[in-house]
Amino acid sequence: MSRAVIFALFCAVLCSCYGSCVAYVYEDCGSTLGKFSDVSVTGCQTTDENCALKRGTNATISIKFKPNAHISQVLIRVYGVMLDIPIPFPLDKPDMCKDPDCGVKCPLEKDQEYTYTTTMYVQRKFPSVNVYIKWEFVDDKENKIVCVIFPARITT
Repeated sequence: MSRAVIFALFCAVLCSCYGSCVAYVYEDCGSTLGKFSDVSVTGCQTTDENCALKRGTNATISIKFKPNAHISQVLIRVYGVMLDIPIPFPLDKPDMCKDPDCGVKCPLEKDQEYTYTTTMYVQRKFPSVNVYIKWEFVDDKENKIVCVIFPARITT
């Protein structure tokens, strides 16, 4: 086998490994009353090392999920997690059932798929740091319907 072919194969393997090593995934962080099937954040590619959230801009997140029970109330909790410490992020509309713009109507029916969408402002005062974003949907008893966590970087 020629050196050129070996080099090309080496580069292909290296690129393949590098792509999978730096790519992030949206991970489940304790969903009990449902399961998410898709997550998207504007400006973020899962091939990036971190989801880049630019200060002073809006970020839209969509979470496709399916509850495994009938649920009448859904509250939204968002945290920035640094050094394993969750820091609550205040939301304008923390009650999914009272948000006419999120795309979900309550009550939630068992095994029906929903897509929740919201836009949040990445405040200029946020520090430029790496952080994990933890997004939870909880019922009226604080049971986690869906919990998603992903790595992000607040940028300027």
